Amino acid sequence: MNSALFILKSTELGDIYDCINIYKRPSFDHPLLVNHKIQMKPTVIQEQANEQISNMFPSIMRSKLEGFPSETVPIRRTTKKELIKQKYISSWMKRRHVIQPSAEKIYYGGSSSISVANTRVNPGQFSTGQIWIQNGPSEELNSIEFGWAVHPHLFNDNQTRVFGLWTVDGFRETGCYNMLCPGFVKVHPEYSFGEHINSGTYGGDQRAFSFSVHRDPKSGNWWFVNGIDNAKIGYWPKEIFTHLANNASVIGYGGVAGGDLGGPTPPMGHGHLPVFDSKYSYCMLHMKVINNRGNYVDFDSSKMQLKHDTKTSCYDLMLTGRALSWGTTMFSGGPGGDCPVL
Repeated sequence: MNSALFILKSTELGDIYDCINIYKRPSFDHPLLVNHKIQMKPTVIQEQANEQISNMFPSIMRSKLEGFPSETVPIRRTTKKELIKQKYISSWMKRRHVIQPSAEKIYYGGSSSISVANTRVNPGQFSTGQIWIQNGPSEELNSIEFGWAVHPHLFNDNQTRVFGLWTVDGFRETGCYNMLCPGFVKVHPEYSFGEHINSGTYGGDQRAFSFSVHRDPKSGNWWFVNGIDNAKIGYWPKEIFTHLANNASVIGYGGVAGGDLGGPTPPMGHGHLPVFDSKYSYCMLHMKVINNRGNYVDFDSSKMQLKHDTKTSCYDLMLTGRALSWGTTMFSGGPGGDCPVL
């Protein structure tokens, strides 16, 4: 359990946050971070231009966690039940379906404005909209994953929430969601993992939320930035990685849906196969990567590799080029169901 100066309880969903001194946060329990020097902000501010998406995607208003003393950060309370669940992370990774376009090169980050869905899932299931940043062979895979998730097993409800996930060995022994293990260094005083974000409705109004991770060129830390206000939530330190210490070799965009072994898999996105209409498809807009000059550039759809690990009647995706005012855009989703791994 985290030690706290005082407790703030969310009035909306009942979440409990502990107020942690920035120099005593649980991140520093990681053996590779004993002598780590805190970085309070990126040395180079990678401000993603939040382009006008359209009236279809109004910005999501955020609820700030306010009233904390200086030099403290709010961290969502970790319960004993959640710590027990964390032990099953490797099995979660083995029972999930992935749909993503990906490209292999040298990258220093990625970003997108992602439409937000409140996917209907049952207990023991989860569904996400996310970005992957990876490097290394499968048994030594370094991976950072981030976006939104509906994950009752992780968050104890069916709300759509912000998440982050990392590993340095393909989820065999290392890594965790959010801050369920030492690693991620949180610095933002008002926002945190587990933040609830409002979703759009199938066939109705949509909502989009921007997500970005970039490697700081001086410290080598991987900074997590989100929201229309480009909030610098914190970072995954360079020291905890091996293959991601210098750059990423693979970046992917899409979604994950998983469930108990032997059972049906949950929907992805709004639960319908994609069409070229943002009202009826989960979509990712302004898909960008960060190049070796530190600039955001459009993800080149002509060089993408499409990855399906199950039937396209379960989940599918459709890509556009850069002709739309939304930049490089992907429409995806699906109903799930009986979806064997191919």
